[in-house]
Amino acid sequence: MVGVSADKPETSASFRESLDLPYPLVGDPKGDILRAYKVRWPLVGLAQRVSHVIGRDHRIESAYHSEMNAKAHVARALEEAAGG
Repeated sequence: MVGVSADKPETSASFRESLDLPYPLVGDPKGDILRAYKVRWPLVGLAQRVSHVIGRDHRIESAYHSEMNAKAHVARALEEAAGG
């Protein structure tokens, strides 16, 4: 599992450490990854909170979108990644 943030790599690293996340958090300040996965809000350009589960064949198996409840979002994404 890897997280992607629109922040600078240093900011992403600090955020990851502050939450003790069990996975790397990659900074994408240019938005290349965000654009590739089409996870920016159309009018404002901010990043959406979306988790993609990507299979061994490099295809997206599922996507979970949640802006309001970060804890539920993480739990659901981990469940999906585990095959649930």
